Amino acid sequence: MYENKYNWREAIGQIDPQAEKLITSYVEHCLVKEGQIPRKYKELILMACSAVLRYGSSVRTHGRQAMTLGASDKEIIEVLSLASLTGGFTAFIEGIESLGDQLTESQNKNNTS
Repeated sequence: MYENKYNWREAIGQIDPQAEKLITSYVEHCLVKEGQIPRKYKELILMACSAVLRYGSSVRTHGRQAMTLGASDKEIIEVLSLASLTGGFTAFIEGIESLGDQLTESQNKNNTS
């Protein structure tokens, strides 16, 4: 299982609460605010970008949020496949390693074996 080992937002909040407040406001403006792109797709886009950057904890955060919003395992795999077109095949591997234990189809196969 992939673990996020450091909470950077918490560190910023302790050092500079105003900066943390501004960062949070910006993220909410971009991600949470209703716009032309539905939230599930925003999360999938961020997951793909994170995979290309090899930022595993962000892949996991946005992938899990996309799944919570209804993204299927097949959508996750398709998005990671698209990310690998620009980021190389290791972007796909990083994404799967970050989310592997969250993919419901693999869990269902393991439970029925």
